[in-house]
Amino acid sequence: MIFSKRPNDPRVLMPLGMLCLALAFILPRFFHPTGNFGPDFMDGLQGGLLGMSIGLNLFSAVVAGRQRRCGQS
Repeated sequence: MIFSKRPNDPRVLMPLGMLCLALAFILPRFFHPTGNFGPDFMDGLQGGLLGMSIGLNLFSAVVAGRQRRCGQS
């Protein structure tokens, strides 16, 4: 199945969160808001990437903490 239930691995989630963070900071340097891509679109895209970064990094920390607690028992 495509949507199979896979365990969440913090070793995969953390780099994805950091990639979103890096893209959010680099994006305004390379793509200038001109023409059809107005400044509002770029601000929304940057905010979305920052939000995804925060969410993925926090979720990675929660999953890592759960795995650490379950492994110590």
